[in-house]
Amino acid sequence: MEQIGYVSLWIGKFSTSEELEKYLLVAYTEDGDAVPSQFEKDFKVDYFDEDFSEAHYANQDMRKLSHLLEGCSYDDVVIPNFVEKYREYLPDGFNSMILIYDFQHNKKSDNEIKGVKYLGSIRYE
Repeated sequence: MEQIGYVSLWIGKFSTSEELEKYLLVAYTEDGDAVPSQFEKDFKVDYFDEDFSEAHYANQDMRKLSHLLEGCSYDDVVIPNFVEKYREYLPDGFNSMILIYDFQHNKKSDNEIKGVKYLGSIRYE
């Protein structure tokens, strides 16, 4: 749900950057109606502003959360806040991240689906 000043993070493992892009792709019908992405379906996200989101694919698995988030927007706040709240070392290697700003996803029942894991939300402003 929309929540100004919060950012939500998902981490995952994809074979290619194209696979990550396909997972996030919102399609449109001939009438212009949006068809939710697989990501939105998996995590029951009704809507988010794509202009306030970012996703990144790394060519290798990352064991440190700070390495996976390196270069993201507001990294001087986002990285230390996520590391403090959720720890630096990831239990498994992940090579992709999805961040949605001004959004706080708080559903616990769908924590991990198809290799994509909702890590949590933190304040960034």
